[in-house]
Amino acid sequence: MKFCIFIILFCSTAIISSQDTAIVQKNNKKNYSKISFYGVPSLIIGSGLYVHSTNYYPLKKQTLQNKILTRFPNSKTHIDNFLPFVPIAEMYAGKAMGLKSRNSYFNQTKYLFFSQLITSIITHTLKQTTKVTRPDGTPFSFPSGHTSFAFSSASVLFWEYKDTHPLFASTGFLFSTTTGAMRVLNNRHWVSDVLVGAGIAILTTNIVYRLEPLKNWNPFEKKTKKVKDFY
Repeated sequence: MKFCIFIILFCSTAIISSQDTAIVQKNNKKNYSKISFYGVPSLIIGSGLYVHSTNYYPLKKQTLQNKILTRFPNSKTHIDNFLPFVPIAEMYAGKAMGLKSRNSYFNQTKYLFFSQLITSIITHTLKQTTKVTRPDGTPFSFPSGHTSFAFSSASVLFWEYKDTHPLFASTGFLFSTTTGAMRVLNNRHWVSDVLVGAGIAILTTNIVYRLEPLKNWNPFEKKTKKVKDFY
């Protein structure tokens, strides 16, 4: 029961943040809110960096880890290896079911690729640079790769459906947040690793959708056009 409460509270934070972004952008689509666009992920990253470096005993990463594992013992599972892929499946399933999304299948895949690629580069560069030891004693803890992958997937799902199906768009954060929570409960990551990984992924995806790289590149669309023109 306590474990369920922990997951619900963890997930609620992500959903509230995402819905706040949706409300701001729905009311003013042309003008991005700097607070929601940059502020939310920056706050998450900043919180993670603080926990990572602080010597304030109640908030030290070692203290938090001990408290969490003491309160939720025997919570280890491998489900965190699969949950990061659920938002991606949701994105394509929503399109297949006829839900109106921001982009076509190809552009969804394109922006997912860019978001995941950039997030992965940043995450793994930090891992190799910082060389932080995991709670279980193995290397390359900071930040969490599983969490950054999961939140990147969830953020892409959110951007694709936030204007038309905001509740559906937010469901990805349930899976990504649960992934982060499980990484801590499995003693594979500190809380700081999870927070920074999540913040990096959200911020990166926001920037990708703001810039829309290769926006007009869609080879499949051109082929379809040529066939129509021929006939």
